Amino acid sequence: MYRCQSCQKSVGPRVSCHRVTVATRITEFPFRPSTQRYGHDGRTKWKDDPGGTGPQIVRELRVCATCVTARQQGRPMMAH
Repeated sequence: MYRCQSCQKSVGPRVSCHRVTVATRITEFPFRPSTQRYGHDGRTKWKDDPGGTGPQIVRELRVCATCVTARQQGRPMMAH
């Protein structure tokens, strides 16, 4: 059970929760040496993570299926 953060309705048990991203920002990720492990034949090798820039989620909402379909169709979601 959970409460929809869009319409504030309580959703019953065994009903899936949907996460909707409402705010993102562009972030620069640093270079990290020897952080990704990979390997074959029982040998472990380490690979560098190159870093770079990309989006990062700032805020997410847990919403019910009704609010997700309303958002996808362009209808306004109910205010808090």
